[in-house]
Amino acid sequence: MTCGAADLLRDAKARTGSLLSVGLEPAPDYLPDRFKSDPESFLRLIIEAGSGRCCAFKLNTAFFESMGPEGWAMLHRVRDEIPEGHLVIADAKRGDIGTTAKHYAKSLYDALGAHSATVNPLMGRDSAQPFLDFTDRLTFFLGLTSNPGAADFLLPESLGLRIARAVEGWNSAHNCGLVVGATRTETLREVRTAAPSLPFLVPGLGAQGGDLDAVLRVTTNVVLHVTRAILPDENADPLESMVAKIDAWNARVRAALETVGGTA
Repeated sequence: MTCGAADLLRDAKARTGSLLSVGLEPAPDYLPDRFKSDPESFLRLIIEAGSGRCCAFKLNTAFFESMGPEGWAMLHRVRDEIPEGHLVIADAKRGDIGTTAKHYAKSLYDALGAHSATVNPLMGRDSAQPFLDFTDRLTFFLGLTSNPGAADFLLPESLGLRIARAVEGWNSAHNCGLVVGATRTETLREVRTAAPSLPFLVPGLGAQGGDLDAVLRVTTNVVLHVTRAILPDENADPLESMVAKIDAWNARVRAALETVGGTA
């Protein structure tokens, strides 16, 4: 039996025909000039563009938190704008001892109402347990990230694979997933072997240059994340430009799936 959020993700993929997660980040470097003083309006446009065209929206909490109390209030308002039927991922990468982790989990799952969150598992099972206790949510644990620094700790001595095996063992309630970067396709097959049941949240496909075809040749139980890759072209109508880019990404994914015999 799957958990509520896992069911939601499955249904969202089927309804939208999409494996895409679209990012919601009020990042000054990403904002078109006309929205720099009103990032919330831009995030609402992203939601409008992605609604029905993606299976998930991912809120990167750091960009909101750095804005102080107003940013935190904006995070909650933006989350409330996401239509039902889409998985809402809080990308917070939390990880601490159990008593603190309990409040991190409550903050993201109860107060914010996210269906899913990203969590750093390096402090072990007791730090993960408060998130696992939310059996109706879907927690993505960092496994093999897309950034260059993954070579410092996650790749040497197969730490990423050890994490994948551990999280596979934690998945008794079918409420676990794994973050696996698209820039690590040389080890992706090993990660999938270590964690055969887990859905993968896959960042790194757009600006970081990850290999979409290589990912889908290994596994189709994925949520493929894009943020910068769907931002509007300069001087274009922002909504029309983002709709076109999301549609183009979905077409790319469908074409890649056809070559491997998979479905969204």
